[in-house]
Amino acid sequence: MRAAHDTLLCSCGSVTDIPSSVGVIGDLARMRISIVPIGRPDGEQLRALVEDLAGAGFEAALDEPERIPLQALDPSRGQYLADAFLAPLRRHAGERVLGVTDVDLYAEGLNFVLGLAQGRGRVAVISLARLGAETDPRRARSRMLKEAVHEIGHTLGLGHCPDPECVMHFSNRLADTDRKSARFCETCQARRR
Repeated sequence: MRAAHDTLLCSCGSVTDIPSSVGVIGDLARMRISIVPIGRPDGEQLRALVEDLAGAGFEAALDEPERIPLQALDPSRGQYLADAFLAPLRRHAGERVLGVTDVDLYAEGLNFVLGLAQGRGRVAVISLARLGAETDPRRARSRMLKEAVHEIGHTLGLGHCPDPECVMHFSNRLADTDRKSARFCETCQARRR
């Protein structure tokens, strides 16, 4: 079974470092994103994400944390159903609300997901569980940014992109995430105008 994929709700993510002077969103600059910790994600990683999103052109800030939705746990899998993480995020202010959790997520029919978004909605969630922070913190930070921008892209109505360097390209494995950038390609940028 492959990793995550769905046309309305996605579960992808990956990336390469980009200079802070290179925004990823062009005319969408300064979109306000509330970052909501869910569970016990590492505070240093959360601060890094806020910093990296700001460097990419977003206005990001940490918001009040949420508890892990315990009804989402599937004990037989040892994972949490990602859909259940979206509802509590709707209570938070922000043009977009991004939940960040440390637990492993899945979606029906998929082994795992790195993230999930409400297509053309306001909320998304990403999981840090499979990004490799314990073995390569720098690469995990890059992956976290890419996954965040990817899921925000889905909330803006963008689907998966065939360009392997576009942040909206589907990642079936972490190597796909590492290969792509944290930026929207020209085609995806144009679709948002």
